[in-house]
Order: sequence, then C-alpha cells, then structure tokens
Amino acid sequence: MAIRPYFAPTMLTIARLTEACGGRLQRPQENTRPTGFSIDSRTLQAGQFFIALPGRRTDGHRFLRQAFARGACGALVQSGQKLPDNVGYNLIGVPNTGRALRQVAGAYRSQLAIPLIGISGSAGKTTSKELLAHLLRRAGRRVYRSPGNYNSEIGLPLALLNLPSQTEIGVFELALQRPGEIGQLAQILRPTVGLITGIGDAHLGFFPDRQALAAAKWELIQSLPSDGLALLNLDDEFLSARAGDLPCRLLGYGINRSDIAWRASRIEDFSLEGLRFRLETPQGNCLLKSKLLGRHNVYNILAATALARVLGVDPADCSRALAEFEPVNHRLQLRHSQRYGWLLDDSYNASPQATKQALRTLARLHLPGYQKIFVFGGILELGAHSREAHREIAAELARLVQHDPGGGSYKFFGLGEEAARTGRALRSEQGWSAERVRLAGELEGLAELIQAELAGEKNLILIKGSRALALERLVEILQST
Repeated sequence: MAIRPYFAPTMLTIARLTEACGGRLQRPQENTRPTGFSIDSRTLQAGQFFIALPGRRTDGHRFLRQAFARGACGALVQSGQKLPDNVGYNLIGVPNTGRALRQVAGAYRSQLAIPLIGISGSAGKTTSKELLAHLLRRAGRRVYRSPGNYNSEIGLPLALLNLPSQTEIGVFELALQRPGEIGQLAQILRPTVGLITGIGDAHLGFFPDRQALAAAKWELIQSLPSDGLALLNLDDEFLSARAGDLPCRLLGYGINRSDIAWRASRIEDFSLEGLRFRLETPQGNCLLKSKLLGRHNVYNILAATALARVLGVDPADCSRALAEFEPVNHRLQLRHSQRYGWLLDDSYNASPQATKQALRTLARLHLPGYQKIFVFGGILELGAHSREAHREIAAELARLVQHDPGGGSYKFFGLGEEAARTGRALRSEQGWSAERVRLAGELEGLAELIQAELAGEKNLILIKGSRALALERLVEILQST
C-alpha cells in the first residue's frame, strides 16, 4: 500500500469550520487557526477550539468562561443558549453541537490523503491498535492512533480532528453500542483499511443475537473503497461467512485454517514470559515472540503484523518491535505483588467471550505449586442473556480446572450480584465447596476477604470484570499491601 510521506493538510480555518457545519459566526477574530479541538475546559490547551456539548449531568456552555481563560481560540455553541456577556470570540452557533462536531470532522477528513485504519470487533481492538502503532512507530513511520477510548460518536471525531498535520498513517477504534453506530462512525472516518477482530458477545444486550451484532460490525467493511483492504479473522464463523461479499481486497488471518494468507502455528502459551509461535505467510515463515499472554492475543498479533507488513514494515523490524511491546494497561497485564504473588490484571472490561479467554489463559499458564485464583466482578450490559452467560462462565471454569495441565488448586472470589450468579452456579451445579467460593457485595469487603484467605506468594490471581466496577482499584490494593 503506497504511503504519501508527511502529507500536511490545510488547517481548518474559522471560516471553513463555520461553512462545514452551516453555522453562524459571532464575534469573529481574523487570522485565527485552531491548533486542536477539545470538549473539556479543564484540559483544553491554548489555541484549541472548544466544543460546548450539552449533557445529562452538565453542559459545556457553562464552562465557556473557563475555556477562554485557558486560551481557547473559539467555540462551537448551540443556538438559543444564553452565553456569558463579553466572553470569547469566534463563536459558531449551530442547532446541535454534537452533529456539528461530526460535520467538522468530516470536512477535515476530506483534506487527508493518508491511510486511515478503522478497527472494530468484540475484543482486542485496543491491543491491536496499540500494537500496530508500536510496530509502525518503531519502523520510523509517523503514526497517530486514537487516544484511550476515543471511539464513539463524540470521541472518534475528536480523535480525527486532533490528528497531527504531518501524520503518515492514522489508526482508529470504532465502538458499538447500538445498531447503525459503526456505519455512522465509518461515514466520518471513511477508512481505507478495515479490521474486524471478531464477533463475540460484548454489548450483546443491545442486539437480539450474534448475527445482528455481526451485521452491525460489518458496516465498517461496507464503508471501504474499492481499492481498500479488509483484514478479517477468518477463524470467526460470522466473519468467514461474510468474507465472500466484499467491496474491496481481503487479507485473512487465523490459527485453525490452513487455507488463509496469514496463519499462526506451533503456539506456546504456557509461560509467564509470553507467547511464542510460528508465523506462516505467502512471503515466508518466521518465529515470533511476544510479552503478551493468552492464545487469543495471537489473533491481535497476526492482525497487527499483517497490517504493518502491508504498510511496508520490514519483517525483521516487525519481529524486534513485537518482542519489545508491553501489554496495554489492565488488559491481561502481568503484575507482581510482594505478598500474594502474580496478578493477571484484566480489569479494564469484560464480556462473556473475553472472560472465558482470560480463564483459559489462567489455566494454560504452568506454575507448579501455585494456587490459581479467579477474582470476578461480573459482566454488565448483557440484558436477558446475563443469567445464562454467568452460569456458562462457571461451567467453563470448572471444565478448565479439570483439564489444567498443572493440576493446581483453584478458588473463586466474586464481587456483586452478577458475579454471585457465577459463584452460586459453581456451588450448586459444579460441586465447589463454600471454602472455594467467596462472595462480597462491595470492593473493600472483597479486598478484606482476599487478604484474609490468601497466604504466601504462590498465587496466580486473575482479576476481571466490567469497566463500571473499577477493579483496577483492587489491583492497586493487592499490590500495595
């Protein structure tokens, strides 16, 4: 894929911003060009353009004075809002500031002539994004990736608008919580490459089944141009079934199929030092090593290395950069506790599929003499699927215990009502004793249970749960005590 080096788009002027969103400019000031865009007056930097978004808990219009005090060069405001007198300049009035933000981002996108990569999927988006950016950056490419969780109808436009002018390649996540959202985000981003990591069960409460979820994710692929590239995990049955209906080129990857272009074999996933596997491609084979844990991360590595190679990164550079890459914070990140042993910090978020993958990682890691602990906060946003999903997690944990190659002992600690469903299923359906299943209603009580019942340093503790539970606080407690 050809890359145009150091493409510098024309900056969006105040006049162009006004035109792009069909707004009305008030208190104009000449010769002003935004250096970036912000929706938060607390973190806004001098020269940035402020976007006042109304919200459920607060309203950005209340912070116009603070935004201009910090050096805002203008603001997008909603028509009809009462504005403070004599505050600010370059105020662009529009009927809806959220919609105007998306329109402005679309106008900026039209000035870009660089590869833009959109990543979606039920799991692995952030790891794939961060790993790809790392591989490209280590090869000397000027790459920009969307920060944090800037992947929604507000976050994605902001990430796109803050893309630096000398970027060569942009990498963005696209989130999904409702039907049609991926299509709307893709319409703004207009990616040249689309990566779908897989169709799992994250946010399944918003969709009737996985078929509907797959159709919603597929909107990313449908948005690609005819000369674009679709990168798909062809081990995923929902993606494989759709792979014959593409608007562009296909690059497939996977583990289980021998008829795909980018394949992993001879996977070793039992060491705390990380993964090792053989990469097989049409251009040749090689051995790859990574600090990432878990067989599911092989898919993320395959996707990132395949894209890096398509974008011109040398195979040897890919291998070296992969070996250096550190796991993303709170995503199956290995941490050490002086008192308890090893922590597998997977506290960022959870879905049924990702939870089972983390449990398989826990079971596959070979540490003779260690007790294995599953600390679970439960999974939100599953709707009617919740009860059965939490029972299935109990069944999967019991199955893995029986087949653990190390034969270690296991305990379960649950936080809250959702995790309690898993705990009760372990006792009533899987025959676990009360001593092996411990439940708490709040985080501090859970920490006290763990502190009271875990002795010695020979523990491997997996910590996982939905984002709203903030289980990273528990990780901090266990590391500090």
